[in-house]
Amino acid sequence: MDKQDQTQAVNVKPLRRPPQARPDHAIPVLVVMAGNDIGKVFYFDEEGQTIGRDVEVQIPLTDSLVSRRHAQVYRQKAEDGDAVHHIVVDLHSTNGTFVNGERISKVFLQNGDKIQIGDTTFKFTLHDETDHRYQQEIQRRIHLDDLTGLLSLNSFYERLERRLQQSRHRRSRVAVLMMDLDGLKAVNEKHGHLAGSFLIKSVAAHLRERLGPLGEVGRYGGDEFIAFIPDVETEEVLAHLENLRSAVAGHRFSFKDMPVRITLSVGLATFPWDGHSVESLVAAADAALFSAKQQGKNRIVAHDRD
Repeated sequence: MDKQDQTQAVNVKPLRRPPQARPDHAIPVLVVMAGNDIGKVFYFDEEGQTIGRDVEVQIPLTDSLVSRRHAQVYRQKAEDGDAVHHIVVDLHSTNGTFVNGERISKVFLQNGDKIQIGDTTFKFTLHDETDHRYQQEIQRRIHLDDLTGLLSLNSFYERLERRLQQSRHRRSRVAVLMMDLDGLKAVNEKHGHLAGSFLIKSVAAHLRERLGPLGEVGRYGGDEFIAFIPDVETEEVLAHLENLRSAVAGHRFSFKDMPVRITLSVGLATFPWDGHSVESLVAAADAALFSAKQQGKNRIVAHDRD
């Protein structure tokens, strides 16, 4: 058994008196104020959200002092039924759950409470619609690329690492894709860099539409994109990619009433056969992309395992 998952008997403070229940329309939020996951925002509901290091929990933390299933937060209807309380309960963790510096077993949360789990500190807040829209915009700016609206590279890597952890646990596959526009330099030289930016944004929309429902898509940088597709057989992944490639090649993009053509090259690597880490899988997909370019562009190449 993981030492950090062993149950530890502790003396804890009794459950404090419930605060005045909040209106049901208030949005409960946990914001990570300190720790490896600083800046992340989590929401929770009546069903509850489990906090921990386990790959299946709803609020995952990359903190070695956190147990696999450390604590749970949830909403509970007040007795009058028109409002709710918000509660955090420790799940017999090794290192304990603290609220405002005091170790607890279960406690009613009040707006502004600080919850410490391992080296991670959350702030519990209740948002109205204005707060909610503001927080969503902040998260958008943190996690999305400005030009394309796709995931930023750091956010993409974080999600890929999370998916790989789940796939190791489930013994399932993950396809990792590196994609590059063919001939963008020539477009920039002929029509200007605004035309190039237009094409990057337009192709990103194709990627979001065709690959987004299957997994996650990000912007690697410049005119390169990156994606992953979990739990899909290689033959099916290749079919989706061929549909994407042909759609981009056959689309008549129009920039300021000028027709502009572009094509897409794709490199494919698959976990666990082509790598076991984010770095090794991206490197394998990038090598396959290089081969696609060398073979004439506008094609899909899978990583050579020989």
